[in-house]
Amino acid sequence: MILYGVGVGPGDPELMTIRAVRTLDSADVVFIPVSDFGKRSVAGEIYTHLGEKRKTHPFRFPMTTDTAVRDAGIRSSLDELRSVWEGAESVALPVIGDSALYATVAYLYSVWRDICPALELKLLPGISAHSLSSCLTGEFLAMGTERLSILPGSNDVGRLAESMRTSDCVALYKPSAVGNMLTELVESTGPWSKAVRVHRAGLPEQSIVTGDEAAMPTDDYLSVLLLWRDRK
Repeated sequence: MILYGVGVGPGDPELMTIRAVRTLDSADVVFIPVSDFGKRSVAGEIYTHLGEKRKTHPFRFPMTTDTAVRDAGIRSSLDELRSVWEGAESVALPVIGDSALYATVAYLYSVWRDICPALELKLLPGISAHSLSSCLTGEFLAMGTERLSILPGSNDVGRLAESMRTSDCVALYKPSAVGNMLTELVESTGPWSKAVRVHRAGLPEQSIVTGDEAAMPTDDYLSVLLLWRDRK
């Protein structure tokens, strides 16, 4: 059996690749990632907006940083859906953004291959949120010898600061995870010539915040903070 991790882009269905659509439409089974039954799935909405050709099945991923709890939840979901996937040749999971960057399919594969050692993994790339966000601002993300850091806000603040100080451009995912220390983090690693925070890039509720406001704390999980040094 093959598990396809399919990057569907950050929000706009028109940014899905032709291969992503084709893979989802031809898979024997399509799982839609949700935090719980009845909850919204952004990745699922991007795909279903195009009119899916396969019946989809909600797949619960616990929203937790506790590895044991997360993996136990994934095993439970696999058990609940065993009659759906057992005997299938291909299962596809759409993931928001790029399948190779902070994607839940990695956790699913890690748990599932313990149950099915012969399980194969294939990843289909998608447009990342930081790439779309940069395009929305009309700013090149990095040029020439500039150093670009792509960082998760859920990391230790000290490690984030260390990486940011040596970078010419930073794409900080999940800045909400930094909490009230976000402004201090940005100021202590500056000076930055430009700061942009894009919320829900590509989605109907997309919004863009610039300047000092971009470094203010936020509780929006689906946001990306972009920072640039002065370009000579």
